[in-house]
Amino acid sequence: MTKLSKFGEAFLLLALRIDKHIKGYVDFYYGPERLRQIVDCESLTALNTLLNDSNDLLKQLGSQGFDKERIRYIEKLLIAMKTSIEILKGSPISVKDQISRLYDVSLQPVNESKLYDLKEDYNKAYEGSGSLEERLKELRIRRKVSESDVFDLYKKALEIVKNRTTELFSNFLPKNENIIIDLKETKNDNEVKWSYYNWYLGNFTSRIDVNPSYDIYWSSLLSAAAHEGYPGHHTEFVVKEQRLFRELSQFEHSILLLNSPKLIISEGVASLAANVLFSYRDQAEISVKEFCRKKTEEDSLDSITNQYSVRRKKDLFLYNLAYHALIDEWSNEQLFRYATSFEILPKENIDNRIKFLSNPVHATTAFSYFIGSNLIIDKYGEFPSVDNFFDLLTKPVLPSDLL
Repeated sequence: MTKLSKFGEAFLLLALRIDKHIKGYVDFYYGPERLRQIVDCESLTALNTLLNDSNDLLKQLGSQGFDKERIRYIEKLLIAMKTSIEILKGSPISVKDQISRLYDVSLQPVNESKLYDLKEDYNKAYEGSGSLEERLKELRIRRKVSESDVFDLYKKALEIVKNRTTELFSNFLPKNENIIIDLKETKNDNEVKWSYYNWYLGNFTSRIDVNPSYDIYWSSLLSAAAHEGYPGHHTEFVVKEQRLFRELSQFEHSILLLNSPKLIISEGVASLAANVLFSYRDQAEISVKEFCRKKTEEDSLDSITNQYSVRRKKDLFLYNLAYHALIDEWSNEQLFRYATSFEILPKENIDNRIKFLSNPVHATTAFSYFIGSNLIIDKYGEFPSVDNFFDLLTKPVLPSDLL
């Protein structure tokens, strides 16, 4: 059992108490159960008390005997927690300043010119007759995985990426690591829908919720398995639990706060996980061979490879959509018109994205995928080496470390 200092306990209690104010703020926690029980049994902590607690921890941090890098890392997490408390209190903090203090990144103005060629790139990658919107709609129908096949095919995808991960990262995963696949539909139309979501349970176990009725296509199974499983979220979390929490007693890694710098790194790692394992050509070949039920009706392998490559550009579009929502304060109608003009997302997905941007926990996280993957690409390239990815998976890394 990892031994916690009084400072470590106070740090984790602060995070858990914020979570009682912001549902979903703590994405996972596998620290001492007694701390969770303390918070569960007590009444809601006053915001002024939480703010004082965060300031006290910041003052005490330098006297804990941690090395400089760890002090800097924990300081960034404490600043993020303090900022969340100040936002709850209604302190006048601009969204750009919120992003900077929550995530250790600078939010850059939208450069719409970079999107001028997006629709044309999609037109070239998804050739055919009719409008781009019509072609992509037909493609989604053709590539949709039947609900009865989702579990087996996703399980197969996880096996493929796990085998490749263990080839490239030898003696890396804890022997008792495990992933539970749970088919789970979103029943409430007002809730944000996810196709896949990794819930890390601790003790080297993840539960991946898979929504069999929402956006499950054979062409995306491999990347989704890499993103949520190997060498993405699950791999990062189990390795850091083993190396940083259990072996080094670094309490800060027993918890993931959605509104913190850790999210930027985790989503960047997950977004590029498939690219560490396979080239776009390999991803296309494996997907056609293992998951496509009607190969004779499919596009050529060259076309599918190009489609895999161009899909990455969608992240910039989603970043801009978030920017217009949160910074420019566009109305839902403006956002919907803007999104539909590109013809690359179905209306249901656009509606879901707008709900996402209205969610108090998830709204500012919308930038994490693009910013996180871009930081890694700028540092290590679109296909990071095994050695560079190993560092991201095993070490405490802040977004500003990648600049």
